[in-house]
Amino acid sequence: MTDQQNINIDARRLFNLGANLLVAGFINQKPEKAKKLFKELKQGKSIAAGHLTAEQSGIKIPITLELERSEYRGQFNFPNFEICLKSLLNQFQIKVRQDKELKELRTLTNRETGGIVFNVPGPAQIDDQINVLMLGIEPRENEVRVQLMFFDPDQFLKKPPAE
Repeated sequence: MTDQQNINIDARRLFNLGANLLVAGFINQKPEKAKKLFKELKQGKSIAAGHLTAEQSGIKIPITLELERSEYRGQFNFPNFEICLKSLLNQFQIKVRQDKELKELRTLTNRETGGIVFNVPGPAQIDDQINVLMLGIEPRENEVRVQLMFFDPDQFLKKPPAE
């Protein structure tokens, strides 16, 4: 996106893009390839994941996939990641079933960067640990980053009212 070109993408399309990317990369993939992708993400790598093509200009914008796991609790391995990912995708499915056109899709926006996080948390309990995985999209100068992010689960737990 050189020359400061602005490309606006509807949040519903980004929601579908993110979900489809995760399904293609982990669910519809052979286990060996999904594990390899996980390993690269775990190592902090940014993975090329295709591109978006602007409808009017035809400009191709690379898409990358990243993982932010600093808030993850417990042992971080592929089986545990897969449980969290499936929980997130299940929540996406529920959201789509409830609102087929995604008219009520809520996002959290970073005003400085234009990045968004879909307010569709995927909670997963593994042994006695709870983790919450969410999906974000971060536009960059020359790419769009799809980010899997673990959030502190305590902020999602209902706390008793203060007396």
